[in-house]
Amino acid sequence: MIKKLIVGLTLAAMFSFALANHFKALVHTKLKDYAKNSYPEKIYVQTDKPYYALGDDIWFTAYLVNGVTHKRSDKSAVIYTELINEQDSIVSRRELFADHMAVAGDFKIEKNFKPGKYLLRAYTNYMRNLDESYLFQKEIVIWDVNTDTEETNTPNSSAVKKLKLDSKTAKTSEISFFPEGGNLVNGLTSKIAIKAKNNKVISGQIKDNEGNFITQFETKHFGIDLINLTPEANKTYYASVNSNGKEAKFPLPKALPNGHHLRLVNLGDRIIIKVTANHSIGLKHTYLVGHQRGHLIYEKFESNVTDEYTVILDTKQLKDGVASFTLFDNNGKPVCERLIFIDSPNNNIDVQVTLSNSKPRPREKITMHLNLKDDNGQPLAGQLSMAITDLDAIDQKTTSENIKTYLLLNSDLRGTIENPGYFFEKPNDKRRSAELDLIMLTHGWRRFKWTDLLYGPPERMKFEAEKGLYFSGYTTALESGKTRKPATARLTFMSAQVHQEQQSTATNGTFKFGPYIFNDSIQALIEARTDHFKNEKSTTNRNLSIYLDKKYYDPPKIVKKEVLKPVISDKTKITKFKTQAKAISEIDSIYLESATQLDEVLITAKMKSEAAKGTEELNERTHYGHPSKRLDLADHENFRHLPAINLIGHLPGVTTIGDSIYIRTKLVTEIYVDDSQVEVSDIIHMTGQEIDFIDVLTGVSATTYGNSGSGVIVIHTRTGMFISSNIERKPGIVNFTAHGFYSAREFYSPDYDDEFTMSGKRDLRTTLHWEPLVELSKTDKNTHEVSFFTSDSQSTYGIKIEGITENGNPFCHLSTLEVE
Repeated sequence: MIKKLIVGLTLAAMFSFALANHFKALVHTKLKDYAKNSYPEKIYVQTDKPYYALGDDIWFTAYLVNGVTHKRSDKSAVIYTELINEQDSIVSRRELFADHMAVAGDFKIEKNFKPGKYLLRAYTNYMRNLDESYLFQKEIVIWDVNTDTEETNTPNSSAVKKLKLDSKTAKTSEISFFPEGGNLVNGLTSKIAIKAKNNKVISGQIKDNEGNFITQFETKHFGIDLINLTPEANKTYYASVNSNGKEAKFPLPKALPNGHHLRLVNLGDRIIIKVTANHSIGLKHTYLVGHQRGHLIYEKFESNVTDEYTVILDTKQLKDGVASFTLFDNNGKPVCERLIFIDSPNNNIDVQVTLSNSKPRPREKITMHLNLKDDNGQPLAGQLSMAITDLDAIDQKTTSENIKTYLLLNSDLRGTIENPGYFFEKPNDKRRSAELDLIMLTHGWRRFKWTDLLYGPPERMKFEAEKGLYFSGYTTALESGKTRKPATARLTFMSAQVHQEQQSTATNGTFKFGPYIFNDSIQALIEARTDHFKNEKSTTNRNLSIYLDKKYYDPPKIVKKEVLKPVISDKTKITKFKTQAKAISEIDSIYLESATQLDEVLITAKMKSEAAKGTEELNERTHYGHPSKRLDLADHENFRHLPAINLIGHLPGVTTIGDSIYIRTKLVTEIYVDDSQVEVSDIIHMTGQEIDFIDVLTGVSATTYGNSGSGVIVIHTRTGMFISSNIERKPGIVNFTAHGFYSAREFYSPDYDDEFTMSGKRDLRTTLHWEPLVELSKTDKNTHEVSFFTSDSQSTYGIKIEGITENGNPFCHLSTLEVE
């Protein structure tokens, strides 16, 4: 009998050991695949300012990285950036090609934009496989400095307010409780983070179900406090808050009778990990895993019967950022999870800024040298961008979001952390490290769930990573637009040098050309033949319809959550900014008016004759005579970057709301492009680069197009070759405009050494200089030189440098420049 028992126990131990090895192998395999193959991508966007005025330019740099290593992503090279207004309309869009880790871009804020809070959104096509909260989203405030409104001029307040509670109206959502590791367990002492809604200050007491006092708390900074509690069997607990003599009760989570507990203490250079349990077999066959963005940093399988153990983990060789520790029970189920932030001094980066003149005067040239050093003074390779702004007018706070706080904190945690720069203002500050640890207790890891990673089905990626521009679609039989038919397809670019590419479609008629890399727009042609292009004598060879996919052009749903919001609280700076912006606008208007008057005096007769001639030439392209209203893009070159829908809105008497067009109050249903009738969706991605002029037809002129009592919009393209992707010009052929990547404009900075620079015009720039792309390499002197001139403002300027090293360490540098 004893021998049988021993044999049984041995077999059970062997079986458990085999299961443990299998589970460990599963964890290793899934983490390795996540880090190597299915890793997410992250984007961060630095802008030159946190807020703007109508008529301003938004200068930005977009950084695209591997979400695990924070090095350059090997997946995507295409970044979509969008400016979205409060009505959720995309008012401007840029498609950028990132051949390195970063790429420059810009948006022009038109003066007809409505002031308010805009959303700057950036993403890759591959990032769309996750929900919209994973896209980069940043709030941009735009003011109309001529007509202030209460809504757009009320700054965000970061002040912490006292909460006034009434027992009749108090809700449990006002206070949240976060036990360390996930659950309270009877008999096991646990830390509990208490989080007040909206970061409010709440003071109160923790009591048991009999009203006995246990401890007290007060949520202060970030609305968080920490208590210790050892739950007892048959007892429940609540937070008691008094306000005006009334008690409001907030129940704590109910403790489990049996379970596990995971306790971590972060000492900076090391982490103390304590694991406990009150099961009959204790921690036997449990598995502790520590990972950082998918890389395994610690593991421990407990094979003995024990109620607790302690581990000390050295963090000196770890990367900075959020690390996650998970305890699995003997069934492979995750039962405890705890986040902790690693901030190793070994990862510190020294951004060195040397000025040729530390206290320059107005309109004086400055030469700046930039380089990167590691903690040992060795040169580092990387990319960075730099904004120099007037601190009297621009509220640049050290507590605000930056590339380091975003990549290491907000992008990996659920919810948004306000003022994240606060935790990095003072290196090695114990108080702030402790507060950051409280943040780790109240925010969960957002990148994956263990149950999905280990046991879920393989992820199906609906959206592919893009290395360039692709043109895809499918062919159908001409007689039946729904019957797919295989064919031979050919793509032709009508550029200066005609480029052609040919391929056989799949059996279901699908084709895909690309990737291509080019800027601006090119007229393109896709043809299809049932046989091949050499057999043009066949009468049925062209009996095909071609449909182009639109999936690459349909933007993701706009969801305004997980948005980075600027800290705008200094009313003095805001007032200064508006005053300065208004002065700049008035100065520009005076010089524009002077230039116009001068032109009229010198060449009035010539201008009139050219205008008349131009009108006649445009009218010759129409068949309806004179339009009611016309927008000639030759007279508005600064409109060339605008979408067609925005250009239509510039016409007198025409209003656009979203993708609806109204003449006066009537909805327009008749839209034509080069005499081909189209839908609004067909012109949504056209821009002024493709358009010569737009006409509005009402009354008699509109009758040319039949029953069009609400009016007609007619768009005439620069080449006359426009055809939307779902309009068939003829069987077996479709023409369209291939939109290339956007090329960022160059930031204008006056050169006061040049005698032709307008010396009489006042220079009040709030952005003194913008340097979008600086690439530093270890192979050269590791120094980049930047030169610019100061303005007329005697002020203190903030130098904000953001970037990321070649090995994936983000950094942010803040310093000042005095102009006397």
